[in-house]
Amino acid sequence: MQDMEREIIEVPVISAAIRGLGAPTSALVRAGDYLLTCGMPPIDLATGRIVTGDIRTQTRAALQALRVTLEYAGSSLDKVVKATVYVTDPGLMAGVNEVYREFFAAGFPARTSAAIKPWSLPFDIEIECMALA
Repeated sequence: MQDMEREIIEVPVISAAIRGLGAPTSALVRAGDYLLTCGMPPIDLATGRIVTGDIRTQTRAALQALRVTLEYAGSSLDKVVKATVYVTDPGLMAGVNEVYREFFAAGFPARTSAAIKPWSLPFDIEIECMALA
């Protein structure tokens, strides 16, 4: 099997915001024909700061950050084949789903959702995805 080439893509605002959280991760990696994102928190695209507020507000910000990240690499949300949604409370999923439907109205990618123990960061959701490049 051939080695798959890997490229780390620095996305303005997004990469800086992720680094600011102290996580040792890249916001976006191209591997062959795929783009893989980190768990994208709700980022204010104008300031690079974390968006607080209710779960709908946080979900919208996380999905907008994913959209910008994928578009920076020449892809789009329409090319997402797999998404994983992490929330701090399973009771938040109704609000997540409401906003998620707005962003993936053309067809839903495969998705896994998981409730995780709350982390020390000031947000309740992260969404990661794999998309076609």
